[in-house]
Amino acid sequence: MRENSVADIAKHLLALLPADGTPVLNRVMRVMLARDMKRPIDQEKLFAARDLLFGQKKIGRLRGQGGQIFLLPLAPAPNVAEAVRGARQWPEIKLMTPLRRYLENEFKKVLDLPASATCIIEDTSTRGLRPGRWARPDFILVSAMRFKHLPGAQIDVHSFELKTEEGATDLAVYEALAQTRFTHFGHLVWHLPKKSKAEGHLSRIEAQCDQHGIGLIRMHDPNDLESYEILLDPVRQKTSHRDIDDFLEDHLDDTQHRKIVKALNGAGR
Repeated sequence: MRENSVADIAKHLLALLPADGTPVLNRVMRVMLARDMKRPIDQEKLFAARDLLFGQKKIGRLRGQGGQIFLLPLAPAPNVAEAVRGARQWPEIKLMTPLRRYLENEFKKVLDLPASATCIIEDTSTRGLRPGRWARPDFILVSAMRFKHLPGAQIDVHSFELKTEEGATDLAVYEALAQTRFTHFGHLVWHLPKKSKAEGHLSRIEAQCDQHGIGLIRMHDPNDLESYEILLDPVRQKTSHRDIDDFLEDHLDDTQHRKIVKALNGAGR
């Protein structure tokens, strides 16, 4: 097997870094490179490739917490200007409101919950006490119900990681996967308009989501709820009851907790 050269590693590293400049931990990049190049990556060669790209002013570095690297922006060429304007038109914070409307309407309909079920949708992008960088999904959806004829009750917790047109990378899939440490189902929601230049990455992102059991929702037009497309359904994760219970304790308020308990106890039926 041919050894990885520093130049090869640098080439792959540059392709794996998020286009929006999101920093990636050195140790995470090493794992991503090993998966992408299908062979172990020597740490010294990784650092040499990093230093090479840093010297070429293609990447930046952040020290501390294991070290991070990020893609430096290029001066936009004329044919890139339109994509830049599109990213400015729909930053992630502006996509949050349309996504909430979609979850409260079209997505909730897809779940086909009984009328007696309780469904809670919460913006958790800045809420919660869970440690770790990827412990805060942009939204969670919690459904709780008690069965009418069979014994027992059921609670399902979905997490949603939202990405802009240029923000959906392999790292975004790992973010959505990491959030299933605390939920049953993980989803990646990607604002990807028709004829976007980022469409070339769709098959790779879809394959990554499929490999890890992550749902993939394509947001064509944020303001048109019927244009949202579920490309992949998520696989239910074997997350422990304790982890989910602690997560909900951190991310929901007292009123929401009471609603869930009421639904699981079958109150009002």
